[in-house]
Formats: sequence, C-alpha cells, structure tokens
Amino acid sequence: GSLSGKGWNPLLSISIPVILAMIIINFFARDLNIMLTGDESAQSLGVDVEKVKIYILILGTFMVSMVVSISGIIGFVGLIIPHITRIFFGVDNRILLPASALVGGIFMILADTIARTIISPMEIPVGIITALFGGPFFLYLLRASKKVNKY
Repeated sequence: GSLSGKGWNPLLSISIPVILAMIIINFFARDLNIMLTGDESAQSLGVDVEKVKIYILILGTFMVSMVVSISGIIGFVGLIIPHITRIFFGVDNRILLPASALVGGIFMILADTIARTIISPMEIPVGIITALFGGPFFLYLLRASKKVNKY
C-alpha cells in the first residue's frame, strides 16, 4: 500500500461513512469494557455478547475496507497502534477506541512524511516505514507474551 499520488478527493469520499462507523462503534465501548471480564460474565451483566461481536465485526470490516480501498494494504499499523495506545491510555475502550484512531492517524502522517523525504525526490512505499517500526514491536509483543504465559 501507499499514500503516494492520493489527493483529498478519495479521502473526502470515505470520510463521512468512516466517521459515522467510528461514532457507532464508540457506542459499544461500554459493552466492550464489560466483555473484558469474559463472555459469561458480560452476558450475566446484560450484554448481548454475540450481537455486540457481530456489530463490531461488521463495522470494523466496513471501516477497514473503506480505508484499504484508498490506501491499499499497509502492514503493521493495525497491530502496533492499538497496543501502543493501550500502553499509554489503558484498557478503557471509551478512551482507547478514539485514541487509537488519533494515534494511528498521527503515525501514518509521520510514516508518510518519512517515506516521502528520506530519499527525496524519490518516494519509498509507506509500508516499508511501518514495517521498520512494526516488525521490532511485533517481536517485542511476542517476547512479552511468552514471559507472561510462562508457568
């Protein structure tokens, strides 16, 4: 994926549907927080777990497909940004969901700026820059999860 040659028109064409989907997903933040306690516990607290999962899956798929239709596949952003955001903002989805979108946007602006300027006037694909950050962070996550899951 790449952001090169993209103007404002493609972004404007997807902005309203994506923003609406983000707003709707934020209405599920409370239910997602409750679901962190486990499906059975959330069900006993009145959350329709299966319905919430389906809505989140559909809305998330819709948003990702809209954005990927413009930019193409840009690796590691969906993996590293939510984890980094969770480290700084905690696990409360009322804060985490909008913060992840904001941090992801900032990260992509920085990665695109680096991709456009590092070997100017040529431009490297922004996916290379995200992979340079994402690869080591992914390895860190794997090592950290192995330490936590050791008996």
